[in-house]
Amino acid sequence: MASSERSPAELPDDAGGDPACWMHRVCDECGRLADEDPPTRCPSCGKHLEAI
Repeated sequence: MASSERSPAELPDDAGGDPACWMHRVCDECGRLADEDPPTRCPSCGKHLEAI
């Protein structure tokens, strides 16, 4: 491990990634994350994303 890398135990508690609750924004067609909550259209391929 390089000196600049830290093990998972050394990372701060807020070092997580994007929340899993954004899954409803993921386009089933192309996989892009929409800019807003559904109902909306995918900004990449134009597919309609349904509200859950």
